[in-house]
Amino acid sequence: MATQKSTVSVEPQKKYAKWPDAALLVGLALLPCLFFWRLLTPHPADRMHIVAGDFTEQYFPLRAFTAQAWVQPHIPLWNPYLFGGQPALADIQAGALYPPHVIEALILGWGGPLWGREIGFPLWALEGQVIVHFSLAAVGSYLFGRHLGRRGGVSLRRARFDGVITSLVFTYSGYLTGFPVQQMTILAASAWLPWVMWAVSNIGMRNEKVEVRRGLRVIGWGGLALAMAILAGHPQTGLYIFYLSLAYTIFRAVWAWRNGAAGLSGENQQLSGGGMKWLSRLLPSFFAPWPGLFHCLAVHLLVWFGLVLLGVAIAAAQALPTLEFIAHSLRADLSYQAVSAGLPLTELISVLYPGFFGGSPEYVGLVGLVLLAAALVLGRPRREIFFWAGAGLVGLVLAFGGSTFLYPLFYLLAPGFAAVRQQERAFLVYSFSAAVLAGYGAIALTGPFSKLARRRYACFERGLRIVVVVALGLTAFYIYGSAAVTARGDEVNLFYGVLRYHLFGLMMLGGLVAWLALRPRRWQRRAWAMALLALWLIFNLFTVNWRFNLEKRAGVEPFAPNGVVQFLQAKLSPGPSNPTWGRIVSGGLLPGGHNAASVYHLEDLTGNTPLQLAGVDTFFRQMPAWRLWQLLNVRYVVARQDIAGDGLRLVFEEGEDKVFEMGDPFPRAWPVSQVEVIPEIEQATARLADDDFDLRQAAVLAEPLGVSLAQAAATVTVVDSVAGYLKVEVEALGRQLLVVSQIYYPGWQAEVDHQPAELWRVNVVQQGVIVPAGRHTVELFFRPVSFWWGGIISLMGLALGLWFILPGALSGTMRNP
Repeated sequence: MATQKSTVSVEPQKKYAKWPDAALLVGLALLPCLFFWRLLTPHPADRMHIVAGDFTEQYFPLRAFTAQAWVQPHIPLWNPYLFGGQPALADIQAGALYPPHVIEALILGWGGPLWGREIGFPLWALEGQVIVHFSLAAVGSYLFGRHLGRRGGVSLRRARFDGVITSLVFTYSGYLTGFPVQQMTILAASAWLPWVMWAVSNIGMRNEKVEVRRGLRVIGWGGLALAMAILAGHPQTGLYIFYLSLAYTIFRAVWAWRNGAAGLSGENQQLSGGGMKWLSRLLPSFFAPWPGLFHCLAVHLLVWFGLVLLGVAIAAAQALPTLEFIAHSLRADLSYQAVSAGLPLTELISVLYPGFFGGSPEYVGLVGLVLLAAALVLGRPRREIFFWAGAGLVGLVLAFGGSTFLYPLFYLLAPGFAAVRQQERAFLVYSFSAAVLAGYGAIALTGPFSKLARRRYACFERGLRIVVVVALGLTAFYIYGSAAVTARGDEVNLFYGVLRYHLFGLMMLGGLVAWLALRPRRWQRRAWAMALLALWLIFNLFTVNWRFNLEKRAGVEPFAPNGVVQFLQAKLSPGPSNPTWGRIVSGGLLPGGHNAASVYHLEDLTGNTPLQLAGVDTFFRQMPAWRLWQLLNVRYVVARQDIAGDGLRLVFEEGEDKVFEMGDPFPRAWPVSQVEVIPEIEQATARLADDDFDLRQAAVLAEPLGVSLAQAAATVTVVDSVAGYLKVEVEALGRQLLVVSQIYYPGWQAEVDHQPAELWRVNVVQQGVIVPAGRHTVELFFRPVSFWWGGIISLMGLALGLWFILPGALSGTMRNP
């Protein structure tokens, strides 16, 4: 197929002042402080906080635990405070290796003494991360939008305007300002989407040729951005970034081929700086009629694949343990019914009337919606418009999950979609695509028109005025309906509910009509007119979205220790040397919710995280409570009802909360001399639940020990215990099996007298070590192989990425023109 030269004229390269870009970047980075001013205000009467829920009860305790671990310092591999103990770093939501979280934790933890007081990791620190990630999203989307504008050949001023509009729509539309504020990992991962796309958009665009060195820089920058998105802690968002960047890479390759821009067809079939002859040998006969297309696709996909591979390699220290954890968790096997849920189709009304049915992730503002329509009618280049319109439409429809047939197709054909839930999160793709289109619409409305474009603009403006007239008519209808319902005395007045949003939308449309009236004088091309539209967009989005997810905090702080916490800390501290040391069953009654024990350093059988070990969850549900508590070294039970008796006695009470002490608690480790081999887990659990089975004298294993145990006395003393480490002294007159009340999980290793020993799975979920006769020291370490191998891969990937980046950073070739 004959190639065609691009008709887009590009301005000659000039030296431009850099301060406008710097000023815009600083302004966009600081704008989230205005959006969230109620979080930052020093005035107590005005201060608000992110609403209680997942943000406080799930994410904060996990982040607080990892932050405290890094400050100590040690790697937070194991969390002993949830579900009797489970992997900490492998729970990707904890952000154990996410650089912004680790850096903030170290600054607060190590800097506290310098400021004269201990700070630790307070709740406001996580709220600060929300603001930081809004700034990251704003800056990244500005750079991407500005780059698209310059690549389209528009003036630098209009390209900057494109970047500003793209940034404002993406950052402050209904998606990012909705549930991701409470779902911290979704927000953090989403903030890196424009950075990844910015890197991908640089593939093959220097002088319309693909260069090896430039490709390596793209791989380096893009790999780092993708690694940050992975480490941010939400695999589903990472999945959307993966597919959107792949689709855009393929689109750019086809476009480059159509425009003859790849430099790979005809006589020039080599990359500058390196040959591609090996690709010619691999060229299948199917692509023989289109060798240029094949080479374009090969080169673009090669760079993209390198970017993805580098990003995954840098994040391997997190990714490998997480994949291992997921394989053992409740998320390992999800049905179609579990993953196909999305928003109901009635939520489409939020495109115009945000918040009417609750959230409004599809709301991009009335101003943004009109700019999007302008892009569809007037935007150039048309292929870009079609791509982003298609991507946005796919994201919009996918967000409704099984309500449409599009999701089943992705479920069956697209790897990864069968493993993620709550498909409304696909609104990320819609929101970002709408932002890009709004940017294209903004530069279309501020530029010169061809003869055909003038006719289209006239139709567009006439259509907008018709919409305003229809909206005015609907206003009268809503007012009449509201008055009629009020006169009947009905408690629910839907007309009035719609009228509130309708009047605000009408005001936004009126402002746009007034702004479009500036065009006959060509004022729209001036900086003040562009700033006016940007301010109107800010007013639109801020008015609707700025108060979502905020609330006044009444009473004490969410994690202020009450009497129950202080009592438990006194009884269970300082640890193994305390004769009452053990675990608790809080039932989620501690201040802060089910994960609060991670903040108070109390080892709990309760927890709240999607990544919970499936085998442990099943064991907890099937075992009788008393025998479960014995096996897992429970000392105290917190409850609201009176459960005294049958071995429990009330020892503390505060308000509705009561603390009961176990009358016959088990230690953290004890010796047994009898074993029963029961391979089937259900039968083994049933045997342990049998009152005839003596838990102190016998244990259940899945396979024979291979050695005999002696009926002899033994004493066990816990010497040291920290997260991921236990040391005990055993003195036995004969060989014994030491049962350790710790959750069995791959990565735990045992040593007897500093020599490696086999670690057995005992009593379905516990650990066991064979101890010979005599006095011995038994140590158990949590050293997951997945983390150490992942760490090696991450260090190699990071070194490679920096090697790719440094030449580009020094020469400035990754900067926008």
